[in-house]
Parts: sequence; C-alpha cells; structure tokens
Amino acid sequence: ERIHAVPNLDGVAICASTCWSIMSHLEDSQTGSIDHLTEDDEDWDEDRDAHDALEATDLLESDMGESTRSGQIEELVDPDALAVSTDAFDELILAARECETIKAAWAKFVDNCRSKEAAGEAIYAALFESAPSLQSLFKTPRAVMAMKFMVGLGSIVSKLHDPEGLKTMVDALGFQHLDIDVTVPRVEIFRDAIVDLLAADLGDVLFTTEARNSFSRVLNYVGGAFIYIRMNYSSRLKLLSSSWSLANKCHSDEEHNNEGASGSADSDPKEEVKDTNAGKISGTHANKSLVNSWRGNKATAEETSQEISMEEGMSSRKGGRSGFSSNRVPTTFAEMFRFNAAVMGYGSNLWMAEVLESFDAIVTNAANSYRLQEECDVLSLSLAKTSCKIELLEFKAVMLASLRSLLPKTWNSDCEVAWTWLWENVERMLKANWGKPAVHQKALRRLYMSLDERQLACFRTGIYTTFFIKCSQGQDYFKQSTTRLHFIADRMVAMTQDLYKDPKALMVELSALGLRHVGYGIPTELFGPFVTSCIEAIGALTNDDAQLDAFRWSLGLISRVLVRTINEGATIVMRAINANCGKMLRHAVSCAPRGQRAEWMMKVQVGTQSISPLLWSIQSGSLEAARAIIADLLTVRADRDNYYYAMDALFNRHPDIVARICQDGPALLPALLDGLIWRSRLSENGVRRVNYYIKYLIVGAKGDFSKSFEDLVTHADPTAICHPAVVLAADIIWTKVAARGFITGKLWFLLNLLVFVITQSVLADYSASTDGTSRLGTFVGRIFIYVFGLGQMVLSHMWRLISAFRNRDVKTLCCIPVPTYLLGASDAGSAMLCIALALMLSNEPILHCAGEVPQIRGPYASLGQDCSRAEDIISRYTTLSLVATLLYFLMLLELTVFSTRLSTFVLVCGRMVQEVAQFLAALAFLVLTFSCGISSLDVTNENFLTIGDAALNLVRIQLGMYSGDEYRELEAEPRLQATVSIFVICTSVFLLNLLIAQINCAYIGIFKDMVGYARLNLGNVICDIAPFVPSARWDAFVKGLRLGEKLEFNEGDIGLAGGIQILEPASQHPMAADSIRRYGGSTSPDSQWPEHANEIDQEDKFDRLEKTINKAVKKMMKSSKSKGRGSTMGSAMGSSFSGSGSASTGSHSSSAGSGHSAD
Repeated sequence: ERIHAVPNLDGVAICASTCWSIMSHLEDSQTGSIDHLTEDDEDWDEDRDAHDALEATDLLESDMGESTRSGQIEELVDPDALAVSTDAFDELILAARECETIKAAWAKFVDNCRSKEAAGEAIYAALFESAPSLQSLFKTPRAVMAMKFMVGLGSIVSKLHDPEGLKTMVDALGFQHLDIDVTVPRVEIFRDAIVDLLAADLGDVLFTTEARNSFSRVLNYVGGAFIYIRMNYSSRLKLLSSSWSLANKCHSDEEHNNEGASGSADSDPKEEVKDTNAGKISGTHANKSLVNSWRGNKATAEETSQEISMEEGMSSRKGGRSGFSSNRVPTTFAEMFRFNAAVMGYGSNLWMAEVLESFDAIVTNAANSYRLQEECDVLSLSLAKTSCKIELLEFKAVMLASLRSLLPKTWNSDCEVAWTWLWENVERMLKANWGKPAVHQKALRRLYMSLDERQLACFRTGIYTTFFIKCSQGQDYFKQSTTRLHFIADRMVAMTQDLYKDPKALMVELSALGLRHVGYGIPTELFGPFVTSCIEAIGALTNDDAQLDAFRWSLGLISRVLVRTINEGATIVMRAINANCGKMLRHAVSCAPRGQRAEWMMKVQVGTQSISPLLWSIQSGSLEAARAIIADLLTVRADRDNYYYAMDALFNRHPDIVARICQDGPALLPALLDGLIWRSRLSENGVRRVNYYIKYLIVGAKGDFSKSFEDLVTHADPTAICHPAVVLAADIIWTKVAARGFITGKLWFLLNLLVFVITQSVLADYSASTDGTSRLGTFVGRIFIYVFGLGQMVLSHMWRLISAFRNRDVKTLCCIPVPTYLLGASDAGSAMLCIALALMLSNEPILHCAGEVPQIRGPYASLGQDCSRAEDIISRYTTLSLVATLLYFLMLLELTVFSTRLSTFVLVCGRMVQEVAQFLAALAFLVLTFSCGISSLDVTNENFLTIGDAALNLVRIQLGMYSGDEYRELEAEPRLQATVSIFVICTSVFLLNLLIAQINCAYIGIFKDMVGYARLNLGNVICDIAPFVPSARWDAFVKGLRLGEKLEFNEGDIGLAGGIQILEPASQHPMAADSIRRYGGSTSPDSQWPEHANEIDQEDKFDRLEKTINKAVKKMMKSSKSKGRGSTMGSAMGSSFSGSGSASTGSHSSSAGSGHSAD
C-alpha cells in the first residue's frame, strides 16, 4: 500500500526504513510482489529498533485505514530530490542502500520488460507521450534511440557506487549533448516520465518512495550536469576552434602569398575565404596527403589489414611518393604531427594516420554531438582494421606537442585544458566501441548466412509493410516497382556488411547517396520509421541479441550519415530545383552574399562529397531551374569596386558543362552561349563594342585545346555551331593555328595526287611506241606511289584498325564488325583508295614483265609493260587506275573547308546524292522488270532476245543513246513497241519528274541548315588538327590572344578578362538597355545584391496583370448579373401591364413593356 506523507523528517526515515524491510523480506521469501499488509507480517521488524518498528507499524495501520476509507493515496516525495542543480558539477555521493535500491528497481524493470529492446521502447514511448515536443531534439530512428536511452541509463545505474566514475561518465554524456538545448523544464519532464514509468511498472512496493527519490536525484544530477557543461564549456569550444584555425593558418597564408598579392577589380570574391575556413580546408588536405605518404612508406608493413581492397592498396602506394621532406619546415598541424611523431619514436604507428585523417572533422565538429559521435564511430571502424597495438595516449602526446610548436605565442594553460578535455572525450567514445566492430561483423555474417531465400523474401516484404503502417506518407515517395524496392532492401543489407569491410569507401558512397536524395526531395523524417521497420523485420528472423545489436548499430550509423548529408545539402536552391521553378530559384539566390552567389548554385558540400545544383537540375530534367541558374551565373553585375561574372567559376567547377548540357539538356545551349557575349548599349561612328568571353571555347583548363569546343562539334547541332560565339572561336582557331596544320598535312596528299596523275594519265602509254624517258618516269612515279603513298596509308590504317579492335570501338554492319572511324566519309575514302592502290600493285604490268624479254628495243626497255604476260592484266590495271583517280579527286574535296560557301555547296550535293540513289534504284527495278517481260515475248529484234540485251537497250533508251533507225525497227513488232513506250513513260515522264520534285523539296528542307553543316565540317577538321599542334606554337597562339588582359566595357571602364573584343555594326543587334546590372551602396562581398527598381520579374508583371484582369472580369460579371435581374423584373412588370390592358390597346402596352425591358 502507498504511504502517506508525514510532516517530519523522522517519519520519512521510518517509512523508508519500513519499505526497505518489506523489500528485504520479499527478497528472502522470493515472492515477486505483495498486494497488502496484514497483522501477521509484524515479525519482519523483530531485528530492528523497537521504537522505529512500533511507529512504523502504527503508521502503516493508519495508512491502511485511510486507504480503505478514501481509496486515494498520496506519495512521499523529498523536496530536495526535485531540485535540479546547475550551479556546480561535483561528484554525486549516494548511500550504499540508495545505490542498491536503484539497481534493484532498475533490474526488476528490465526483467519485467523481458528484453532491453522492450525496455527502451517503453522509455521512448513514456518520454514522448508526456512531451511530444521533445521528439524534435532527437534525430536518430526510434529503435536506435530507444536502445541508446536504455544503454545510457543502464550505464549510469551501474556507476552509482563509483562517484568519480559516474562524474566521468556524465561528463562524457554531457559532451555528447552540447548541441542539444537542455533546460531545467525539459530535465524535469524527462525525470518525471522515467520515474512514473518505473512506478507504474514496478508498483509502489517494489518502487518505494526511497527509490523514487533516489532515482529522481540521480536524473536531476545528470540533467543539471548537462546544463552546466553546456553553459560553462562553450568557452572551451571557442578556444578549440580559434586555435585550430591558427594552427593551419600559416599554410593557407603561404599559399595565398605565392599566388600573388595583387588584387583585381574582377577577382572572384569567393576566393576570399575566412581564416577558420582556410584552416579547415588546408588542414583537411594536409591530413589526406600525410595519410597517403604515411601509408606509402609503410606499404609493406605487416600491420596492414588483409581486408583492405586492392584499389586502396594501389592508391596508397602511389600516394607514398609524396613523402615528407625534412628540408621543409612544418607549417600545418598535419606536417608538424608527422614530424613530432617521427622524433618521438611513433613514426611506425600506422593507426595514427587513421586518427589524423579524421582529426580535422573531429575538431571542427566538437560542438555537434551527432556529427562527433558519427566521426568517432567511423574512426573506430577504421582502427579496427589495423592489427597493431593502439595506445591513444601516444596520439595525445604528439597532438599536444604539435600544437605547442605551431602556437608558441597563444598557447597557455587554457589551451592545454581544452585540448586535453576534447581528446579525453574522444578517447572515451572510441573506447566505447573497442572490440565491437569485429564482434558485429561476425554476428552479421552469421545472421545473413542463416537466412534462406524464403526468409529474405519475408524480410524484404516485412520492411515495407511495417513502414507503410508506421508512416503512410512514405507510400508517396516509394513509387518504384516491388523488385526495385527489394533491390533497395538488399543493398541496405550489403551496406551493413560493407561498413566493416571498407568503412571509408562506404562513407563516400553514403555521402553521394544522401546528396542524390537531396535532389529527390526525400524528407528526413521518413528515415526513422524506415530504420525501425528494418530492425523489427530482422528481429522477427533471429533471437540472437548479438545479431540484432549488430544490425541495429550498423543501420543506425548508416541512417545518421544519410540524414546528416540530406540536412546539410537541402538548401533553398535545391528546393527550388526540385520544384523546377525559375522564379523560386531567383528568389532563393537573392539571399546569397554577392561573393558566394555563384557557389550557392554550383556547389553543395557535405563532408568530402559535393553535389552541383546546376548539374543536378540538368540531369533531373528541371530545365527551367537550370536555365535560371545559367542566366544568373552569366549575368554581369557590378558595384564600384568589383565586377561579378561567374564564367571562370562555371568552367572551372564544371569543365564538362557543355558536354553535360548537350547530353541532358540541349535546349540550354543558347542560354549558355548567349551569356558569353556582352554588347554595349552605346555606339560610336555606327559601330558598337562587343566582348566575346570565349576563353573556354578556345583554351582548356590546363592551357590545351578546349574540350568544350570538341563537345559542341560532337553534338553536331547545326544551329548551335552557328552561334556567333562559336563561329568566332572557330574562325580564330582555324585562321591562326589549324589552317596552317591542315595545309601542311594536305601538301603530302597533293604531291601524291600530282605524281599519280602524271604517272597514270600523262606518261602512261601501253603501246610499243613509248620512249625511254617516259618508261623511266612511269617506273619512278609508280615506285613513289606504292612505297610512299600506299605504304603510308597501310601503316596508318593498320594502326587505327588494331586500336579500334583493341578498344572495341567498332559497329556491326550486316554482321560485319566495322571500326567506327571508317564510318566517316574522309576515312572511308582513304581506306577505299588504299585498297585500290593495293589491287593496282598486285596487277602492276611492270612487275609481271620483270624478267621477260622486252618486245621492243631502246633505253630502259626492261622497265616497259609490253610483254606477253602483261597483255591479260592491262585492262584490269587501267580500270583500277580509273577508280583510284576518282577517289583521289573525291578526297580533294576536303579542301573546300577554306570556303564556307564551297563547303556548303559540296554538302548540298552530297545530300542530294541520296535522292538520286533512290531514283537509280527505282530505275534499275523498272529495267529489270521490263527486260524480263520483253524476253518472254516471241520477238525477233536482236536487241531484245535475252534479258541482258533487253536491259542494256532499255538503259540506252533511257539515256537517249538509242538511234532513230533502231526506233524504226521497233515498229515492225507492235507489242515490243508498246512495251518500250510504257517503259519510257514510267521512267522519263514519271520517275524523272519525281526526282526533280524530290530534289527541290529536299533542297528547301536542308538549305537552312547547310551553313551549320559546313561549320560542323570545319569544326571536325579543327578538332582533328588542334590537339596535335606543337606546344610551342599553341602557347604562342594563346599568348597572342591576350585572354588574361581585361577588356573595356565602355571608354575608361575596365571590365573583365577572358574575352576578345570586336566591333560590329550598330544596326546588327540594337541594344535598348545596358546588359550590366550596376548597384550602388555597400561594396562588401558579404552583402547581398540590393533589390533594383527595374529588376521586377516579368513573371510578377504577368501575375499582377492576370489578377487585374480576373478582378475586372468578376466585376463585369457581377454588374451583368445585377442588370439581368433588373431586366427580368422589368419584363415581368411589362407583361402584367400588357396582360391587363384591353384588346384594342394590347399592342401599345406590349411595345411599352418591351421598351421597359430593353431599358
């Protein structure tokens, strides 16, 4: 029975003593609970003081009477137990009896719940049912968070007998709760929820007033300590942040000085990084380089884990080349740490490199408990991969020595205390997971190996069934097929295993996955129920607590990484992209500082991974948002001090931006290319200035030929290639670099053509009258053709064929693999010419006549081709010579690239060949049809006796080669004449006129794009030549363009670099407004661009116009309705008047009524 409160402390002690006696007796008699007290139980108090026993018995009897009469019971609560002390953080000293009481009550509570998981769920439910608002403070899934509650409270209870250990543990917990707003009311809510839960579960006999007071006192101590730590340790966090940035500041300042101290008006303000950010970035890169060099030096060490992947090992060995130089003075923490580690004899400790790699993230996130715990968990997984002995105190010694060396002026006792405090807390977090990764990995391996296909299918299905019950809105986001959902479940299971095999690689993969979910717009609130559903689904398949703990811990860490990544990456820009709204995006970036505006649209950094909002909008199909981003980036803005133009930032961040746009959003190309052109609003002497910022269409990021230009040519869009910016870039490269290389390359071809024509057409004479000089010239010319012309072609094509088949760069045509390069007209013609020359060589008469006695006498008679064996092959040889000559001259058409008009004409002719080919195919079909039909007639005309003769003569008729006499012979056979007449009508009248119509329509259709195709032809030639220009010539060409010099916008207005200025006629592109947006006010890069009066969005104008029209229409409708009602009443009145009148005046009344109705 419950005990009434007594007004004096002695009564409190007596009641507590009596309750303790009852619990002792219950333990001795092994009875689980007691319903009420009876007078037979007075012998329990025989060993106690008589006075205390008597008063306790009287009190219990009176209380029993009170309880029986009223049925209402009050609690005995110590007022001191309800006080939350935040003024000090001392050790909590409890009496031994209090400790035992709390431990017994806690053990009984866990036993009643039958499992730790159920106990944690009960605590979680009790807490958030009493105060639902507290749920927003905890970001971990319910199943994981409930287990954390259970483990934390269990650890506190286990340390009650050790005040010093309890304080250390509470200090560590408080360190992990630094970023949570712990207040006294929240502590009281948490305390009351836990105490009420225990009281309800255990009853008042087992959970006595003493236990309640003691438990409340412990929870108040913990909550007060959290508040105290948060209030008093913030100065330590500030000291850690400032000293860490100073420790890495020297390196960043040194790099900045090496880049040059001179500033420019158009320098990108985002390059001006704050000291803290610079320290963070430089520290991170230095740590990574140190880890690579450390691993490289120890690549053969036995401590390397056998489960490290081959790729990691190879990268480690490659990284080992950049070792630390003893000649260089250490300027960063990473360099100083390695130097001191080597001096102190710890240079062979590979595990220190693992800690050092994560140390920057640990320090910078010291105030973020969730992120700090995540970093320590991942680090513990990495440390578990090393088999060497780990002594964390050694890292602490090297760390403090390095910081003292880097901060000799600012280092003091406060710094020593702060860094020691940080490392002690990190050490406690690491040791909390000591040995657990290996145990978890084995447990998960046993779990997954024990599951069969049926159980796995149940697991996959159970996840989503439970999840959709817990969170019905999740069905709106899981729109994929069931097989895809099962794949996600299998991938999740694989991740829990990969977490232990290669934790770093999985962290990179999870960061990328989380950033993709940012683009998908997935709410992070869904992760908690999903993880809980997974844990419940796996819990239904196993009874092993170790396996369930391993799965819970692994999946909890994975979910924390994903949630953090999404929260850090979910910017207002990404939300606008998900909505695919250009207006929202413009409003989003208007909040950005002018110095970081471009970075907001091109980079969202989360840990070591980053996502580009621009690329994501292009890939996800949000083209309206992408167009708004490109337009904003390539808009020139200016204040009094700086010009802001993000062309450099765009192409440096995304060197393949043109390729990405061509592949996923070709409609964005005009917006990108238009943004590279600035035209002046002012004109002078009929011309205006135009700045073409085409630096990255000419020069790549490394100073070589631009890959963006190649991407434009590969895209093969005749409209985009004719854009003024692309045309100017192509003309500059062609006239200054490529044309010379093209002519040089074609000189050898022209020489081969000249020698071939002279040898085969001028000097060739296959009769016996050839003189010696001609025979000698023919022999020398053919030697030149076969050795230098054919030999070069054979070597070139053999090399390209081998490379194509080796790289599998082939396409199958009619079941025959054909290298892709042979699909081009130029390369195909070269290959055909090579084959023709090879056949000519095999049928060369001079070779066949070698060793034969010449039939003529004279100089160089042995070089002749008039022997008996040559007579049979002369005809084949000359035919091949004809084919080779035609191919030579067809390849000569490549020289038309020097003239766009000639190139356009040649391309038009090439496109018309398709129409002619169709005509010839139809003509061949008709010739075959009529020749077979005529041959079936019993004709006597010798020209049509066989199918071949008939086909030949029909072709002669079509080509107009049939004579009049032959036509008269057809009159002798009317059937033959009629058949031939029908053939002539079908071919000459129908097919020929149809060919003319087709060519006319095709010409009209393709002529508008012919200039573009000619430009594409020129672009292909440039892309073939420019990459192979000697570096000296290319560097001189780039230097001559002077792209690094700033161009004037208007007279005296020095603007931006990276472009070329030309003058164009003022009437060509009239400009009514200045395309540069100029602003007054502050010029600080940290301030936003002010709202401008003339920058009202056109969409807002249309919205206001639409609203105005809608209001006007509504008013008109209301007025028309009111008039309609009035006219209806008037009509009714007129009708009544007309109806009451006499028949003689009815027409008059009716007209009057009508007039009133009209009014």
